Amino acid sequence: MKKNYKLAVWDWNACIISDTQACMDADNHVLRTFGGTPVDFKTYRDTIIIPAIDFYTQHGCDRKELQRESKRLGEVFHDFYEPRAERCRTRRGAKKVLNWLKQNSIDSTILSNHTVEGIEFQLQRFKITDYFIDLLANSAKDSSMKGRNKLKRLRKYISDLDYQPEEVFIVGDSPEEIEIGKKLGLITIAITDGYYATWRLKKAQPDHLITNLTQIIKIIEQSK
Repeated sequence: MKKNYKLAVWDWNACIISDTQACMDADNHVLRTFGGTPVDFKTYRDTIIIPAIDFYTQHGCDRKELQRESKRLGEVFHDFYEPRAERCRTRRGAKKVLNWLKQNSIDSTILSNHTVEGIEFQLQRFKITDYFIDLLANSAKDSSMKGRNKLKRLRKYISDLDYQPEEVFIVGDSPEEIEIGKKLGLITIAITDGYYATWRLKKAQPDHLITNLTQIIKIIEQSK
């Protein structure tokens, strides 16, 4: 079936920015701070989940304490993560794809559990702000610690801008984007080597599973 794509919806962490190590280090810092047990890389990819409070309690933290200290929890994570994120690069192929999409009149929007402030800083640092028409993210540092809001936010966004589901595809490194895309009737593209283990992405059954962002160009060209 031919597609006429008008919008690409991008996850941010580990999709545009290559920050898996930085995020794992920050999450392990949270675990140490709140009495949990730090994890290795394989365990991280096998168990990371949003809301993050579920991940922390899974590895030994007390849920009630985390809920009571939610603001401090967000600050502990971000104070540790942000300086490390400043040393991260974009994922391989990201700028090439974003430029190609813009040249082909396909808009790009970011949909993220991360903070608006943190993403805007990195967009300017990477000099890629102009590739995106909108940024849908959180204003509070502890939002992703407590729950999910990406589905509701994207549903309203697509409706408000009058996009049709078949005109939109979503790209991410987690089952969450795949789940959101399926619920909204979008084409789903999952990229490996981010926060989530490949077996978890396969289990979520995306329309496309890629290892490099430049593969998106071929997916679009073949759909015309």
